[in-house]
Amino acid sequence: MDWDLDVAAPAKPAVSSDGSLSGVARQTFLGTNEVSGADFGQFRDVLNSHFYPASVEPLDGQSSLLSPALSALHLRHMTIAYVRFGAAARVDPGDLTGYHVNVPLRGIVLSACGDQRVSASPRQAAVFSPGAHTMLARWEPDATQLCIKLNRAAVEKELAGLLGHSITRPIAFDLGFNLDHGAGQRWTSLLTTLVQHAHAARDPGHGGSVVELLERSLLADLVTTQRHSYSEELHGDVVSISNREVAQVVELVERAPESPYTVVDLARVAGISARSLQAAFHRHMGVSPMAYLRQVRLERAHEDLKLGRGRVSEVAYHWGFTNLGRFATLYQERFGELPSTTIARI
Repeated sequence: MDWDLDVAAPAKPAVSSDGSLSGVARQTFLGTNEVSGADFGQFRDVLNSHFYPASVEPLDGQSSLLSPALSALHLRHMTIAYVRFGAAARVDPGDLTGYHVNVPLRGIVLSACGDQRVSASPRQAAVFSPGAHTMLARWEPDATQLCIKLNRAAVEKELAGLLGHSITRPIAFDLGFNLDHGAGQRWTSLLTTLVQHAHAARDPGHGGSVVELLERSLLADLVTTQRHSYSEELHGDVVSISNREVAQVVELVERAPESPYTVVDLARVAGISARSLQAAFHRHMGVSPMAYLRQVRLERAHEDLKLGRGRVSEVAYHWGFTNLGRFATLYQERFGELPSTTIARI
């Protein structure tokens, strides 16, 4: 799938010692630690207020915490929290009734969902599904995780858009999610970018449309990347469609290319699955839907810059490019010069 969003870095980037997920998460969350001391009961209560009514118990005879940290961001489609107990613990929320991803930044967390078991680590996240008992049997004292509670309706809506029809049963994900290479690394990079944008969105005047687009893209990439009960259908043969559906999408893109579309949005316009739209665009247009959208946006930005309709940053943001460095690169590849060169000739 083509998930090119032109949002590889935030307009107001969080400053961290490195660009890794761990570094960005520390910069984003540690300035607002919600737990003030070593009291285990207080930590449990704050954790449960953000997530689920879970049983949380200390292990190894420890009843106090060493340098605990807990801070949460509540977004439209998910809650993301930075969580470190600083002591061994067991967390038992039972059936979550929704979808949840834990991404360890450090240490090991023994995790279970139904009859599946994994040792979650920085190389392997855990993806939990509804309808099965979830248990974190042992959260090691040094373990730190990004705990991500996903809006169930939003996850299922993204999958339905990719399939081209509503789903009739909950999604049953494989528990272990390999983050070490390929698709898992891409998903981690997208999560890092979302955390950066969400941090910047705390500032007045920073729009939330990019954050929501990133949220939806993270959900879509999860259901595309991680194996689950609909994977065979999702990655199976696509239905051949006519040029009429492609023309509907082309008309929409030409009319309002600045809108924050995802490929699922465009597929809904045509009334087909996202995979069918991808195949049809490659067959009839020679590019993916998102690549075509980017081409149109570049043409509109080029025209505005030639006519002096704003500064480079203003024009780029207006046409949906929030990453100015990437915009400049794409612009130069397409028109043979930097945006600043075009506007300097006015």
